[in-house]
Amino acid sequence: MTPFYSVLAGILGLFFGSFLSMLIPRLHTGEKGIFFGRSHCPHCKTDLKAHDLIPLISYLWLKGHCHQCKEKISFWYPVTELATALTFGLLFFYIQNWTLFAWYALHFLVLLFIFFYDLRYKEIHDGVMLPAIVFAFIASVVIGNPLSSLFGAAVAVSFFGLQYLLSRGRWIGSGDLRIGAFMGLLLAWPMTLTALLASYIIGSLVSLLLLASKNATPKTAVPLGPFLVLGTMLTYFFGDFLVDFYLKLL
Repeated sequence: MTPFYSVLAGILGLFFGSFLSMLIPRLHTGEKGIFFGRSHCPHCKTDLKAHDLIPLISYLWLKGHCHQCKEKISFWYPVTELATALTFGLLFFYIQNWTLFAWYALHFLVLLFIFFYDLRYKEIHDGVMLPAIVFAFIASVVIGNPLSSLFGAAVAVSFFGLQYLLSRGRWIGSGDLRIGAFMGLLLAWPMTLTALLASYIIGSLVSLLLLASKNATPKTAVPLGPFLVLGTMLTYFFGDFLVDFYLKLL
C-alpha cells in the first residue's frame, strides 16, 4: 500500500504547491488577502473560478494562458506545484507513517518556500522564516532530539555568522543564518554538517556550470538558499550514503 499512499501524498502536495505558488509572489509584493482573498489573474485581476484552480491540470488545460486576457501564466506555478507533489510523494515513501509525515511535510513545505522565494527574488522572507524556526524547535521536542537539534542549529548559525562577519555581508546575507537555524533544527547534529558540505558542493558545481555556459560572471549574485535547501533534502533522504561517500574521498 505504500506506493498508493505515496501517490495520495503527492496529490496532496499538488494542492499545497498551488498554495505556495500563490503565497510567494503575494508575500513579495505585500498584497493583502493572502489567506482569505480570492485567487485572480496577476495581469487582468479577473477572479479565477474553481476549474481554473486545479493544480497543474488547469495550467495544461489552459495551455499556460489566462482564459480571460490570454496573457501567459508564469511557469513558476506548475513548477512549484509539481516540485511539491514529488517532494511529498517521496517523503511519505521514505517515512511510511502519516503522523510523522504531517510533521515533516510542514518542514519540507518551508524548504520549498525558501527554494522558490530565494530563487525568484534573491531574498529570505522573515515573516515565514521566524515562525518556521519556532515550529522546527517545537517539532524537535515532540518527535526528535532537541539537544541534538539545537547543537546542529548552533553549528550552522555559527558557520554562516562567521562568514557574514568576515565578509561584512558580501559573501552571504543575514537570511542565510536563519536558514541555517532551520536546517540545523530539522537535521540535528551531525547531519547538519553533512548538509552544509553537500550544499556548498552543489553550489560550486552549479556556479561553475553557469560560468562555463557564460550565463553568469564572477560578479553575478547567486542566491545561496536554493543550494542549502537541496543539500538539506539530500541529507534527509540520503544522509548515510553521503557520509560514506565523503569518507571514501578522504
